[in-house]
Amino acid sequence: MRVALLIGTLTELDSCHALYANTLVAGGHEVWIGSINSLTGAGQEVLVAAGRVDGPVKAYEPYPGMPERRGFEDIDVVWVLNYPQPSVETEAWQLLWRLNQHVRFVNDVTGILMLGSKTNLSVVVPPEHLPRTLVSNSFDELWTAYQQDPDATWLVKPPDADAGADVYLLEPGSSNNRVLLQSMTGNTAVTDLLTKGGLMGFRDRYCILQEYVPHSEEKRVILAAGRPAAQQAHRLATDEHRGNTAHRAHCSDTSLSADERRLCEHIGERLLRHGIRFAGIDLAYPYVFEFNVVNPGGLDERLALGLPDRSPEVIEDLLHSCGSAR
Repeated sequence: MRVALLIGTLTELDSCHALYANTLVAGGHEVWIGSINSLTGAGQEVLVAAGRVDGPVKAYEPYPGMPERRGFEDIDVVWVLNYPQPSVETEAWQLLWRLNQHVRFVNDVTGILMLGSKTNLSVVVPPEHLPRTLVSNSFDELWTAYQQDPDATWLVKPPDADAGADVYLLEPGSSNNRVLLQSMTGNTAVTDLLTKGGLMGFRDRYCILQEYVPHSEEKRVILAAGRPAAQQAHRLATDEHRGNTAHRAHCSDTSLSADERRLCEHIGERLLRHGIRFAGIDLAYPYVFEFNVVNPGGLDERLALGLPDRSPEVIEDLLHSCGSAR
């Protein structure tokens, strides 16, 4: 197959970009790496600045070649591995959606857009496996919900940040709790007061208020073609509430219990209905905290741990699933 990997910039490949590109080439596939921020609509065509992978590429180094402007008419599968930059994201997603009407994607564009943040977890995760959650851009609404159970510990976080950014604990009785909810929703009341009527314009921001579930370990499960394909345990640092390796969580090999596997398979089937064939789930059973449908990591972590490389069979399963999707 001829596969196009769309990443943020060709000036640096991350560990997943390099792993997938090298695995695809080793499997006999032709691979092109293009920048998702360089898409152009030329009449009926969509073009991208991309370069062919002619040999092994290395993580955290630039694409080793000269990109060219090319179309997708001969591409079999497109794999989106980064979000577009905010300044071009609307048009980039529109061009990708147009392209997705006649070219197969590992993860369909509509599925990425609708399920690519924490906002719509309830679409694919059964309610009994989600902590109490409220998604709102109204401080008053969030504060009212918080006050209904002020003795509980809550998390407040943005819907679409990565690597545990801006995930705060609301501890019972802390004077910071009201401030954090105000800040996360844009400090609109304070801004209106200072500007005598909101001269800075509409500033409301969405955030997520979620009941905190105490846990010392999370599992990152990679789903490929609807089924669990690999998993690692992330043991939280003793002074942390975030299970990201960026925040000193210790990563190790692990397995899934029968209940965890059934839950992951159920979520995988639901994701497939929305065209999502590759995703990473973060869970501390029985609860699912989030999933990532763009470049979730996990397969590259196995290599760093010296564990068997699962990427060849995972990628072949993905390509087979894409081929049977049309």
